[in-house]
Amino acid sequence: MLVDREAELATLSAALAESARGTGAFAVVHGATALGKTELLHALRTRATEHGFTVRTALGSPTEQPFPYALVDQLVPELALLATESDQDEAQHTVPPHVLRRIYHATLALAADRPLLLCVDDLHYADHASQQCLLYLVRRLRTARAALVVTEAPHGTAHRTLLAELQYQPRTRHLFLSPLTPRGITRLLAHHLGEPAAARPTAEFHRLTGGNPLLLRALLDDAAATAGTVPRPGAAYRSAVLACAHRSGAEALAVARATAVLGTTDTASAPHPDAPRATGTAPPKSPDSPDTALLAATAALAPRVVPQALAALTASALHDDHHRPRHPAVAEALLADPDLSSAAHTALRARAARALHAQGAPAVAVAAQLMAGAPLGESWEAPALRAAAEEHLAAGDTTLAARYLRCAVFRADDSPQGLADRLATVAVAWRLDPPGVITQLRALAGHARTGLLPPRAILHLVQALLWHGREEDAITAAGTLPDEDADPRYATELAVTRLRLTHTYPGTLPWMPAVLRRPSPAPEPTDPPEPVEVAAARTLHTALTGGDPDAVATAAERVLRTPGIVDHRPDAVVVAIQALVYIDRLDAADAWSDRFLAPRPGFPTPTPVREALLHQTRSFVLLRRGEPAAACEHGAHALDLMPEAGWGTALAFPLAVLAEAHTALGEHDRAAELLDRPLPEATHRTIFTVPHQHARGLHHLALDRPRDALACFVSCGETLRSWGLDTPALAPWRTGAAEAWLALGRPERAVRLLDDRQAAPVHRRPRARAGALRVLAATEPPERRAATLARALELYRACGDRYGISRTLADLDTAAERHRTPAPAPGVVLTTAERRVAVLAAQGLSNREVAAELSIAVSTVEQHLTRVYRKYRIRHRRELRTRLAAGI
Repeated sequence: MLVDREAELATLSAALAESARGTGAFAVVHGATALGKTELLHALRTRATEHGFTVRTALGSPTEQPFPYALVDQLVPELALLATESDQDEAQHTVPPHVLRRIYHATLALAADRPLLLCVDDLHYADHASQQCLLYLVRRLRTARAALVVTEAPHGTAHRTLLAELQYQPRTRHLFLSPLTPRGITRLLAHHLGEPAAARPTAEFHRLTGGNPLLLRALLDDAAATAGTVPRPGAAYRSAVLACAHRSGAEALAVARATAVLGTTDTASAPHPDAPRATGTAPPKSPDSPDTALLAATAALAPRVVPQALAALTASALHDDHHRPRHPAVAEALLADPDLSSAAHTALRARAARALHAQGAPAVAVAAQLMAGAPLGESWEAPALRAAAEEHLAAGDTTLAARYLRCAVFRADDSPQGLADRLATVAVAWRLDPPGVITQLRALAGHARTGLLPPRAILHLVQALLWHGREEDAITAAGTLPDEDADPRYATELAVTRLRLTHTYPGTLPWMPAVLRRPSPAPEPTDPPEPVEVAAARTLHTALTGGDPDAVATAAERVLRTPGIVDHRPDAVVVAIQALVYIDRLDAADAWSDRFLAPRPGFPTPTPVREALLHQTRSFVLLRRGEPAAACEHGAHALDLMPEAGWGTALAFPLAVLAEAHTALGEHDRAAELLDRPLPEATHRTIFTVPHQHARGLHHLALDRPRDALACFVSCGETLRSWGLDTPALAPWRTGAAEAWLALGRPERAVRLLDDRQAAPVHRRPRARAGALRVLAATEPPERRAATLARALELYRACGDRYGISRTLADLDTAAERHRTPAPAPGVVLTTAERRVAVLAAQGLSNREVAAELSIAVSTVEQHLTRVYRKYRIRHRRELRTRLAAGI
């Protein structure tokens, strides 16, 4: 069925009428590939036959274009020119005059009895000899009863002389075919689907085909194959796409493949050339002006030919008005073309990657091509892949990021820069799979021994190796470090490494080279602020070495307020929050640890490793705040997010926090299981061994095994003193040992251990001081015990340790039961509930704060206080502390 071509057919019919009257007529039908030129020619031939014309037809073909007379031999087969004349004058590329005359006379003979219609389809594929013959005829058929109608596509050039001659003829008609209109598509659909069904999918058919009749019929074939009316590109559509592309010419085909490749956004699903090739739509520089240079470089063409190729693809509706593949199925078909070999496909991808990189395209666009392309052996490949992996990590696509990282490691060479790139890539990969990078780390350590790694990269490598317990490799790699380096970032990383060695790997520090054993001097007040990673490490170091708590808090808050800190340096977030915990700023630590775990729409998606570290930090904060159940929840989640092998020597820390929390909850079997898990051998030379040993001591103490507990606590103390880090912030080992001595019936040893002169570090931190007072209270005479416990309770309240508060309140209850001195009013006895309310009120808490602390109603607090006032015969809140001290 011929639609949207009525006007063109009428014009051609008029040309037939003229030729029948003895005035030769000529017509040229211009149009892109598959727009219906052949179908229009067929309709004209039918009409000419009906009107008594002799009709001769020839079809140009690219496969026959090399053969002389291949086309004209179809028009006048009686002459058998292809068989008898094709070898003549080939060297001169000219047709002998006698052949031209024979063709002319044969044509006149055909038009002697009846008018003649000569049809040449796809003139642009005509061989050179046939073009000369047609040119000869055009100049001599002006008075013959003959019409010559040819069709041509815009991508050919060899036939331009003949077209110019036709243009010169006064009675030549030029017809320019356009794609079918939506109305024409509706008519065609009505013919195939019926009137009711045709109107509904017209818009979708038009979107998928752009009015290209070949694509339209292919879609109808696909719909028929599935017994549906909704257009879905299938095998017929893909075949039609390839037919259009191949018949548009070699240059247009190359540009079509280039646009298909450059429109691919996710090739990682098909990194191997033989795997399925996924396509998408990548943002071009400008939708209205395709980058000619980019397309030319990708297609391996001269830039001057690209605009014409794009015009041909757009005219045939393979491309939309923005010169992009009309539909993903178009790109899929072009890249799945059997004529496009795997080698050609990977070469195409590689050219696209190089061209995109040269133009400064986003890393994700470059890397998508690199993943599916052949290696180029260029230095920018690994950094581009790594940058793309980081973007995919930020978007939450860890699977794709991992593929990019594996490819980046493979592409990096063994030059100094290549090794630095490989280490940087491994650092990103660590955020996804810490155990998976150990092999690469050890290989890089070998390169460090050769001096090929830049000094700053060696520092990163040393820290990574220490995390995984590879001490010998770390020490060997560090042996090549200089005191200074031209890279200004070296000094920053050197300071971070020195500080971390001091407070995290103190057992390994003595074996490190002198450049790392030297202390990192603190900045002077007039110095500019330190980089955030240095400031964070120094903050933790200061907190663990007894520095000013206010200065530590200020520095930690400054680190935590750094924009984007959790996305770029989550390690800095962790150590800054830990510093707040170690100086007993638990409210601030609680707020920050909760904030960084809260959902942040519009921000990068956190990696599992980052989430594991943050949940572990949150667990630690909650344990210090006396919320063991919540600490268990976050700690268990942290271990679920990152496998134990990924924690390296730091595994001891989350296990210790969890074990201590389960011990506080009375879940001793679970605590024992956690403490018995194997640890890397190097753990005992890291700071993480201290909380682990302390948690084991608390576990023994809870199970009434004071001698085992004492051994653990003493071991903690010896370790900390040997490292110069004897602070209760890490583990209040003296308090634990004192409790063990009490359980062994040796209160004098407990008192000696907690003596102010012997245990100065204990008394510098509120939480540690509170713990010491609670234990010391058990060694004091009954009449002094309550006052000591009251001081401990006040300190626990100041630092926000709810578990310490509850234990101290329990001790107060026990003390009251064991010793009751006559109260000011004879026979006064406070109930347990009244005593708890009175003790908190005596500390200065408001009724509402007391209610919140004890999880009771404010009215209940008021009732208890009323009864306490009545029993003690007092009228003012300030009298409570004195009465309590005398009355309990």
